[in-house]
Amino acid sequence: MTNEYDLIAPFYDVEHAGFDEDCDLYLNYAAFYCGSGGHLLELACGSGRMLLPLAREGYAITGVDTSARMLETARRALESEELGERVSLVQQDMCSLQLQQKFQMAFVALGSFGHLVTRRQQRDALNALRAHLVPGGAFILDISNEDVRYMESMGGQVLHQGTWTMDDGSLLTHFVSPASSATLHLLDLVHFYDLHKQGEAVRRTIARMQLYLFERNETELLLESAGFIVKEVYGNYDLSPYENDSPRMIFLAEAKK
Repeated sequence: MTNEYDLIAPFYDVEHAGFDEDCDLYLNYAAFYCGSGGHLLELACGSGRMLLPLAREGYAITGVDTSARMLETARRALESEELGERVSLVQQDMCSLQLQQKFQMAFVALGSFGHLVTRRQQRDALNALRAHLVPGGAFILDISNEDVRYMESMGGQVLHQGTWTMDDGSLLTHFVSPASSATLHLLDLVHFYDLHKQGEAVRRTIARMQLYLFERNETELLLESAGFIVKEVYGNYDLSPYENDSPRMIFLAEAKK
């Protein structure tokens, strides 16, 4: 079966290269929960956007993802900075996670947990994660809020996400077309990545994904039923309190002792 993130791996870093708004959040909590000797776990680590700054700070970190192409991109980036020895890259599904290690802190960044669209997937992932944390270990779950609510209201439209200039001078344009599911609380998303040069044919890559629309109460219940204690719920990376129209919904939870 095609992994949709394998399809978009060549474009992912172009779109997200300048995004570091959440970096201090993970660095600060890593310092609090791990000190100088703890081990970190990132699920849905992708191309290593957060692995790199954490490794630069000297942390030992394991990055897990289902996409081989995203992991290969992460591996090249880590090796280019001679950080490969600090990071273990593992191709696994977070719903059936099997690592021979316990961690002081784990996280899922940038709304990636929303790709788990069934209750069983969500429960399996949280239970597997809990089994890999030491008692009192931290779990940070970042869920998209404002953006997905906006896309939910724009069903049937084609939204321009951005246009970027590639190294060879071609332009990359990302469009997304959202549609609300008629039966489930989720979005069906069709992503269009267009590479084009003036006077040449457009090369289009299409990726189809689903994104679950989480509510605060149900997410707290999911975390608690998996053996976590919810400590804080933030509305953005500045740790402002969560409100219904907040940009993000960020949970700080600890594994029960």
